[in-house]
Amino acid sequence: MELHFIINEFAGSGKGKTVWEQLKKELTTPSFNFSFTNYAGHASKIAKQICEEGLASNQTALIIAIGGDGTIHEVINGVIGFSNVLVGAVCAGSGNDFSRGYASFQSARQIDNFIKRNGGAFQEKDCGLIELDKGNQKRYFVNNTGIGFDAFVAYKTNNSKAKQRLNKIGLGRLSYIYFLLYCLYTYKLFNLTVQQGNLKYTYEKVWFATVSNQPYFGGGMKISPNSCPKDGVIELTIVYNISKLKLVLLFITVFFGAHTRLKEVVQISSSNFTLSVDKELFCHADGEIIGSIKKESEITYNVCLNSWKLANVK
Repeated sequence: MELHFIINEFAGSGKGKTVWEQLKKELTTPSFNFSFTNYAGHASKIAKQICEEGLASNQTALIIAIGGDGTIHEVINGVIGFSNVLVGAVCAGSGNDFSRGYASFQSARQIDNFIKRNGGAFQEKDCGLIELDKGNQKRYFVNNTGIGFDAFVAYKTNNSKAKQRLNKIGLGRLSYIYFLLYCLYTYKLFNLTVQQGNLKYTYEKVWFATVSNQPYFGGGMKISPNSCPKDGVIELTIVYNISKLKLVLLFITVFFGAHTRLKEVVQISSSNFTLSVDKELFCHADGEIIGSIKKESEITYNVCLNSWKLANVK
């Protein structure tokens, strides 16, 4: 089995570089390859190239992403459709929700032991597929994807200097909470239509709609407590018709998963959803802004069963 590292040195305001340099010193595995990402989407291209070269040489690869949720998101989008690759991660971002929902490597010793076991074991996992612009734009996600307030907050957070400063003192996860409160008084609500099979639901004064493949988002918020990346379904969480004060309380209780008791929170499980809205909204996948949904256009979500292989970390 070939071992490849894909490193985002700038993840966590430089944490990715620090983690990689320490890991490289401690690894005893004699042979491995590594690549650094240079731009948005680069990790996907590197991962896909590794998969293609592995097919040509009849080799199985373990790709370990070193970075944040965005880096892992890109790697997953590069490996979908290939059966000759396992995916692992060493989390070095600010939110690190992937590490909460999936087993991640915590040390060089764990990686060495995995390779010594002749590739070790793996677990097949589901992912979600989001389609925008009538299917012209597609993106896979392993954590969650959303439209509305959470995507707006993600946009503000990812483009802020405050996030960089908080990362430097080890408080990067607080950047999401900071901008959540910052955006609270400027965000405009929207109306939402949900199509699930033959059923149709309409919601007014919606704050956000999030589709989850695992429980966590936003740096540890347990937005969808019952989500599991191995059950063949995804969960849609809708927060609507709620006051700003109560929304703040919701984002406190969400760390414990208690927000689902509120009447303003709706959760629906299915293998697919189609949503439409009455205004243009940002859309994120695994915390990364991937585009926007236009007014009156549709956005679809589907489960991709057993679509990637997670390295079984011990």
